[in-house]
Amino acid sequence: MSSQLPSSSPSPWITQHAPAPKPAQNHALDLACGTGRHSFWLADNGWQVTALDRDLSKTDCAANLTINWQQADLETGTWPLGDQQFDLIVVVNYLHRPLFEHLRDAVHPGGFLIYETFMIGNAAFGRPRSPEFLLRPDELKDTFSDWTLLAHQQGPIHAHNGDEIRAIKQSIVAQKPSKT
Repeated sequence: MSSQLPSSSPSPWITQHAPAPKPAQNHALDLACGTGRHSFWLADNGWQVTALDRDLSKTDCAANLTINWQQADLETGTWPLGDQQFDLIVVVNYLHRPLFEHLRDAVHPGGFLIYETFMIGNAAFGRPRSPEFLLRPDELKDTFSDWTLLAHQQGPIHAHNGDEIRAIKQSIVAQKPSKT
């Protein structure tokens, strides 16, 4: 039985692209986890999850005690995870560009980054509206251009009925090169 609440479904981009965990390669980080929808889904699918957010007060941390819940402000300039590395890092609906270098360092060689957030053009459909929180076209692809790009999309995200645009987003799945 899933520990995830039905109203907090994970992003289809994550569920479609997350690799299966492997023995000794099953440590995942859900960065800016919010209510934990991806943390719960990853844990339910065999990952050992660290979930990090600046405010966990609206997160039902007791729903899955195997998840390592950590509360820390990611925008203070101090990376709260030190030199920890993960086999998978998931970031959804969050952008703080100074963290890109930390993300690069925090993925194990051969590990994966799945990133999905809003981009320029989203202001017409809702928040965020500030360019500070909106990716430029191809920004994720360009930022991780030295990694193997496994999937990429950008542009309108349609509502379930397929007609209405609900957001403008950019997403990647990238694999960090293995050490040679």
